[in-house]
Amino acid sequence: MPARLRLALAAALAAALAAICAGSPPALTASGAAAHALPLAHAPRVAARPSRAPRAQAHPSARWTLQSISPTPYMGWDTYFALSARFSESTILTEAGELIARGLAHDGYRYVWLDAGWWQGARTRRGEIEVNPAQWPHGIAWLARTLHAAGLRLGVYTDAGSNGCGGAYEGSYGHYQQDVNTFARWGVDAVKVDFCGGIQQRLSPKNAYTAFHDAIVHNSSHRPILLSICNFLEPGQYLSDVPKYNGSSFTSYTFGPHIANSWRTDTDVGDPGYVPFSQVLRNLDADAAHPEAAGPGHWNDPDYLGPDQALTATQFRTQLSMWAMVAAPLMISDNLDTMSPASQEALQNREVIAVDQDPAGVQGLLVSSSEAGAQVWEKPLRDGSRAVALLNRSGGPLTISTSASLVGMPPAPEYTVRNLWAHTSSTTSGALEAQVPADGTALFRLHARGG
Repeated sequence: MPARLRLALAAALAAALAAICAGSPPALTASGAAAHALPLAHAPRVAARPSRAPRAQAHPSARWTLQSISPTPYMGWDTYFALSARFSESTILTEAGELIARGLAHDGYRYVWLDAGWWQGARTRRGEIEVNPAQWPHGIAWLARTLHAAGLRLGVYTDAGSNGCGGAYEGSYGHYQQDVNTFARWGVDAVKVDFCGGIQQRLSPKNAYTAFHDAIVHNSSHRPILLSICNFLEPGQYLSDVPKYNGSSFTSYTFGPHIANSWRTDTDVGDPGYVPFSQVLRNLDADAAHPEAAGPGHWNDPDYLGPDQALTATQFRTQLSMWAMVAAPLMISDNLDTMSPASQEALQNREVIAVDQDPAGVQGLLVSSSEAGAQVWEKPLRDGSRAVALLNRSGGPLTISTSASLVGMPPAPEYTVRNLWAHTSSTTSGALEAQVPADGTALFRLHARGG
C-alpha cells in the first residue's frame, strides 16, 4: 500500500474519531475469562512429519469454506492484553488508526477484535444483544462500516455458555443462531467463542462449538464469519477433575479442523500486562503436539502475541519467531498508541511474517532438543525452501548447530542461508550454526543451490 494511501486511511479514522467527539458520526460505506494459567509440563516431542488432516469443509449450504476465510493464519489486533475489559468506541478507533498509521495493517494485521468487555450481557425483550450506548454511541454496525472503509475487519467475543469470562450473561447459550444473525447483520467478520460459561454449565466443547459453527453457516445474511474456538482450559483447571482431558483444550484439535478457523491449544499465555516467557514456551509445546491438525483454513492457536507485556525484546522476538514456525494466528495484544519501537520493528519483519503466512500452510516441527536447552525446528515452505529456528530455552547463551539434511533439505552442492532477523545472506555446504542468546531464537530460510 502506498504511503500516501496509508496516511489517507489513517486520516479517515482520525476524522471519524473527531466527528464522534463533535457529536455527529461521519457517513462511511463498507468497502468490502481471564484464565489463571496453571503450570503444566509439556514434554517437547521430536517427530516425523505427520499426515495432514483432511481439508476442512463448511456445511453444503454455505457459500464459503473455512479455507476461503483464512487460507493463511489470520492476523490482527485484540483488546485483551492491551486494554483488559476497559475500552470504548473512541479507544477502538484510535487503536485502528494506529494499525494503519504505523503500517501494521499494510503488513497484514487487519482484524480489530473486541474481546471480553465489549458487551455487558444486556438483551432486548426479543432476546437480541443490546450494547451500552455510552460505550458504543453509534453502534457496532457503524463501527464495522467504519473499519471496513479503512480496509480493516471487525471481530467480537462471546461464550459458548450463558456467561462469559468477562461477566454474567455475556455468552450466547440459547441464542447461538440469534446472536450470529445479529453479528452478520452488523457486518462482523470474526467471532471468538470462549468457554468460561461453557465449563460452568458442563457443556460438551465439541457439541457446543459444532452448534455455533452451524449457526454461522446458516446465518440469515449468508455472511462468511471466521470462528475462533477458545476452550482455553487445561485438565482440572476449573475444578480438580473438571474438565477432564477429553473436554480440555488439549483435544480441540480432534474436531476443530472441521468446524473452525482456529482453536486454542492451551490456557492463556498470560494476563493483561504480564506474559511470562515460561508460559510462552509452555504454549509453544502444547501447540506443537498436533501439527497434523493445522492447514489452510484451520490453525492451531497458542494464544496472542504479547509485545510490551513484560517480555524482553529478545523474548518477544522468540515468541513471534516460533508462532511463525507453527503457523499460528498472529494477533497483537498491546496498546498500539504506546507500543515500543522494538516491538513495532519486530512485528513488521516481513521475512518472519512470510514464514507464518506461507501458502503451503504447513506447521513446523521440532527436529532436535538437547538437555542444555538447545532446540532445532524446521518448517517446509511452498517454494521448496525450509524455515529453520534455533531456539535457546536456557538461561545463558548457547551455540546451536544443525545441518541442511537434518532439517529436511534435499542434497545440493550449496545452500543459501537467509538470516531473517539480521536480513543478511550467506552460503553453506550444509552446516548451520549460530550463537543464540538466552531466551533467543535465530531464524533462517534455506534454499538449495545447484544440482
